Amino acid sequence: MTAAFPRRCRACGREIREAAAVGWECECGVVVCTDIECFGEFFKQVAAGEGTRCLTCGLVM
Repeated sequence: MTAAFPRRCRACGREIREAAAVGWECECGVVVCTDIECFGEFFKQVAAGEGTRCLTCGLVM
């Protein structure tokens, strides 16, 4: 999913000014920064780390 920058981390609200600062993004629009705590609020590792589940929409990536 591509969107114009700047964007904001859904968890902490930090401004994300470039693609490299996006930690994880889901098709449903959830974007978090690279902070591990922000990742944990909206995403979860599943299948022994083989996939990532979005806790907002349930999509496994």
